[in-house]
Amino acid sequence: MKEQNKKYLNIKRIKKQVKGITLIALVVTIIVLLILAGVALNLTIGQNGIFQKAQEAANTWRNAETNEQLAMQEGTDLIDQYLNGNGGNQDDDIGTGGEYNTATTVADAIQQNKFFEKDTPIKDDLQNVVKVPEGFKIAEDSATKVENGVVIEDNDGNQFVWIPTKTGAGVTVHTTKGDKTIVYTRTAYSSNVATGETDSGTNSEKIKYSSSNSDYFKEALPTDEETSVNANGGYYIGRFEAGDKESTEAKTMRTGSTENKTVTIKKDQVPYNYISQAGCKILAEGMSSVQGYSAKTKLVSSYAWDTAISLIQITNEDYGNSSPEGNYKDTSFDYINIKDITGEKLTKTKNSATLVPTGQTTAVCNIYDMGGNLLEYTSESYSYKYSRYAYRGGLYDNDYANYPAGYRYNNYGTASSPYGFRLTLYL
Repeated sequence: MKEQNKKYLNIKRIKKQVKGITLIALVVTIIVLLILAGVALNLTIGQNGIFQKAQEAANTWRNAETNEQLAMQEGTDLIDQYLNGNGGNQDDDIGTGGEYNTATTVADAIQQNKFFEKDTPIKDDLQNVVKVPEGFKIAEDSATKVENGVVIEDNDGNQFVWIPTKTGAGVTVHTTKGDKTIVYTRTAYSSNVATGETDSGTNSEKIKYSSSNSDYFKEALPTDEETSVNANGGYYIGRFEAGDKESTEAKTMRTGSTENKTVTIKKDQVPYNYISQAGCKILAEGMSSVQGYSAKTKLVSSYAWDTAISLIQITNEDYGNSSPEGNYKDTSFDYINIKDITGEKLTKTKNSATLVPTGQTTAVCNIYDMGGNLLEYTSESYSYKYSRYAYRGGLYDNDYANYPAGYRYNNYGTASSPYGFRLTLYL
């Protein structure tokens, strides 16, 4: 019996030992499994896990696919450039590489050398706002400050200069000489008085030049101009006198009053003379349609002419009424004769009646010819006797250079050798 009890006790002790070993093994097993699970989880979803690596591989594939598509598009664009005759043009290597100019400053717009897709405000070096019209770019030779003349250009090379202004209190223009205010208004200059008498002043419609009679130059503020300059903070004036494209290509000056020619606003063009005031108006207003502008072109008004002088006088403060500042009567200079295919230089002598190509005279603020070369018809009227229209700048007595830019004179509106015109552009 004792022997049986002893065996029983031994068996019971062994069972206890077996249970103890099994529990330890289970704990160890669980710990090992937890470690393995942690390792597996880290390999799967950790920073360098399978999922992360898979995501990185997918991103790399997508980026490679996008880069390949961009490269193919660039290749296609380059082929199109060569097919369109623009092979080697580096424009798309400058700036954004897109089709349109995306600059926010004048300097960057010059560098991109592209046209703007829509009317776009950008800033000059002094933080003045310049509104660039749809379909125009900033010209390569434009200034980067408004006071020096910010120039826009269409796809045919016609150029206009920005004049910041509004009616009423005007626009404050930041300049290197301090802030200046430019108001869209008319101005009477001392040189306007042929009799030597004093001007009697200005108002919104009339400018009187003699106290001895009731002679008036008149022009009410055009509604479309007022609306545009106030909405956009300015307007554009032609950089040059209007030119005649066909006569320039034929290398011959105009000798008659044919009014079916193409208007240009470029340097070294045959000046568009022998044209009546009515013809000037038709050609000026029609240019926007011919060129496909969204902006509106017009014959320069007295408001636009005088306000442009206000900008110019930031640099040349007496340009409007001083002969040395405002014309080239007493100046001799060389110029290229557009009638000579060799480009031979000729000399315009002092006080001579030589009519020269556009862009040769009175260059201030990137605006040419306002104080010299042709007299320019405006939309301003004149009420005395039979004269109906006013013209400005430069000419009197057929010497193409006798009076400054602010000078007003009057004519019946007929076509003649000394008379030309200038365009303006409104957004």
